[in-house]
Amino acid sequence: MNGSQITLLISVIVYMAVMLGIGFWSSRKIHGTRDYIVAGGGLGWWLSIGTIFATWFGAETCMGSSAAAYEKGILGVIADPFGAGLCLILAGFFFVRFFRRKGFTTVVDFFQYRYGRGAASGFGVLYVPVYLGWIGGQLLAFGIILHSLTGIPQSAAVAAATAVVLLYTYWGGMWADAVTDVVQMFFILLGLLILFPALVSDLGGWHAATAQIPADFFYFYPHEGGALAWLGYLQAWMIVGVGSLPAQDLFQRVMSPKNETVAKWSSIISGVMYVTVGMIPVLLGILGRTVIPESGGGSVLIALSEKYLSLPLRALMVGALLSAIMSTADSALLAPAGIIGNNLVAYLAPACGEETRLKWCKRSIPLVGLASLFLAVYFKNVYTLCTQSWGILLVGVAAPMIAGMFWKRATTAGAMAGFAAGTVSWILFSFFLPESYPAELMAFILSCLALAATSLANKKSSVF
Repeated sequence: MNGSQITLLISVIVYMAVMLGIGFWSSRKIHGTRDYIVAGGGLGWWLSIGTIFATWFGAETCMGSSAAAYEKGILGVIADPFGAGLCLILAGFFFVRFFRRKGFTTVVDFFQYRYGRGAASGFGVLYVPVYLGWIGGQLLAFGIILHSLTGIPQSAAVAAATAVVLLYTYWGGMWADAVTDVVQMFFILLGLLILFPALVSDLGGWHAATAQIPADFFYFYPHEGGALAWLGYLQAWMIVGVGSLPAQDLFQRVMSPKNETVAKWSSIISGVMYVTVGMIPVLLGILGRTVIPESGGGSVLIALSEKYLSLPLRALMVGALLSAIMSTADSALLAPAGIIGNNLVAYLAPACGEETRLKWCKRSIPLVGLASLFLAVYFKNVYTLCTQSWGILLVGVAAPMIAGMFWKRATTAGAMAGFAAGTVSWILFSFFLPESYPAELMAFILSCLALAATSLANKKSSVF
């Protein structure tokens, strides 16, 4: 390990120590499950915007989107950042008001209110594997960065990241997430705003830089491929844009602000910010083709940092990348833990009290973290690991949630039929159809049709 690698490693250790300190400090604010899961509903503007933006802006956006853009251009990253930004904007305009006024703690509370405890239990169990893949993607990206910059074995780097995120999330819950997210948002913005101008300047300015890239890398919609290409394009928008609407980490963040106005506009502002800032790693990936053609795209941001930034600025960029990853990982850890402690444990032991539920929220953090660590070790593609995780929510959960809010005739039987039809068909499509076919979109359509048909045929109303 050379001198620059040692310096970067020390910077990472200091940064992690600060995050642990914030987590330990935040633990003083935790007095019950509501404090732990949604920060007691007390976040102001800065913490609300910071935690939504930083949670969304994770490994998929930085490492995954830049790599996908390097290989395929803008059409390769429609799901993230564009679909993800759309999700936040839709949530702010159409979903926040309903959830806030009902006072739910988790998204599974909504399913119980709308469809009953049995259906809610099924949906609650489904959320756990979704977040295992999402967390695994963040941890894998962390390992790639530390390995590339310091030479530390990737598996050891992933294990270190897991330990740090587990500790400060375990201690401080949503309060720790929110405070660390604001710090991490600052580093994300600063790091990207330093690297991007350096690259464009070296290429001779924006027009000279883009002139060196094939025009099709900047296409925003399909120019060939016919109907199949357009269906794939629509799926790319929906897989996160609609599939993430039922996400527990998003739900927690719109329930954590101190009032409805802050919650609504924090989500909308974060969505606009997300698309705007999210274009920076996308453009870095595309323009990076001209200066580091040998990178293959997988570590394009790392390669650009090593090429253009001095050691102090490289340390800052490392902090930015790790901030993006950790801010998403901690939120993803807390999401299934909240469902397990607040809902699943209560379903299994209805007589359990507040103290027991809080204990299980905390106990779930290391269990979920270790399972995610296993996925991070065995999967190698950050973007795929993350987007496939959200595919589960699109095909199995999105239709029951949207229908449950906007269609009073949706029944419990319809919701379960929609969940089953979407999930089973997606698995079958994934196995038996070519990759070019939009399996998630077709499964989502079948989920909607099954829900509607079963609800109309079933005269028994839902719990709603």
